[in-house]
Amino acid sequence: MIPRFNAVACQTIVRPITEDVESYEDGRAIIKENMDAAVTLMRKGATDYMGKVKLVTFPEMFLTLAPVWAKRPSSDWYDLGCVEVPGPELEPLFQAACDLQIYIGANVYERDPQWPNRYFNCSILIDPSGDVILKYRRLHSTLSPSPHDFLDEYVEVVGWDALFPVVRTEIGNIAMFPCREITFPEVSRMFALKGAEILIHSTNDSADFPGWTACKQARALENNCYLISTNAGGWVSKRGFLETTNAGGTIMVDYMGTIIQEVRTVGESHKGRGMIDVEQLRSYRHSSSPMNVIAQLRTELYTEYKKTITPPNQFKDPMTDRRQLSKLYKGVMDRMTDEGIFPPPAYVEE
Repeated sequence: MIPRFNAVACQTIVRPITEDVESYEDGRAIIKENMDAAVTLMRKGATDYMGKVKLVTFPEMFLTLAPVWAKRPSSDWYDLGCVEVPGPELEPLFQAACDLQIYIGANVYERDPQWPNRYFNCSILIDPSGDVILKYRRLHSTLSPSPHDFLDEYVEVVGWDALFPVVRTEIGNIAMFPCREITFPEVSRMFALKGAEILIHSTNDSADFPGWTACKQARALENNCYLISTNAGGWVSKRGFLETTNAGGTIMVDYMGTIIQEVRTVGESHKGRGMIDVEQLRSYRHSSSPMNVIAQLRTELYTEYKKTITPPNQFKDPMTDRRQLSKLYKGVMDRMTDEGIFPPPAYVEE
């Protein structure tokens, strides 16, 4: 039996690695500064005596922000903004997990010597022994590369199970995915079909956009999973002010799609605290409720999933600029228009 426990979502402020950061050393200094601030916030949130904490989560790319650069190729990000997993930059998280005897969910930009010149938006789960027990590399993005870019080679090395990993732990079955992948229902469904009970969603999104919140509730309801969506608290602008375009709105949702905790304000916060009851979830999944969704799936009906939309293996050589993705997606829509699926528009948005 799994006892109920508290999860804490730490909403952090990020100093970004901007395109005017030139040296590797300067990039590491920014990563360390963000890490020190995040760990300090986490230790406060996990030890404030408001109930037993077993899981702490952080926002997407909480050490660096993203390579949204206008003048430099995104491939420069490989050296400036990426870390190895595990690696020395993450050691403070490993130590905190051991000290506090907690699980930690985080998201970083990862480089892996196994795949030279490629980097990944990577969600990781650290266990109370300080070991990385789950690694999910983002599959859908308009900014960063994906294993889908070289799918055949990737699967040959790591296997299909590595695409949608679910780890079984003493606090439940956990899966992770970041940011806008909340708008791809297939991602969460894949995790649920592999047994996930807790979905950790590290994000950097606009909490004032109602579609984001609706998707978070829908993913929890349609898969009967808990969902912890940890958003950024904001980031520091070049002038030293708090930029809040994507900030605040960290939420926790139960397996019925009900928001059980919410931090609406921007800025640093460890007030995103909620009770996770995995045994109650398991009982519900075995009930006769009409909202017990997984048992009612009729997967043979979804024939359009047999059709390729965005083709795999489009970047067998590593992608060097995110504009290559825009060109790829435009080609997909052009093809589907030519096939008579989507009518052409009267005008095209740039």
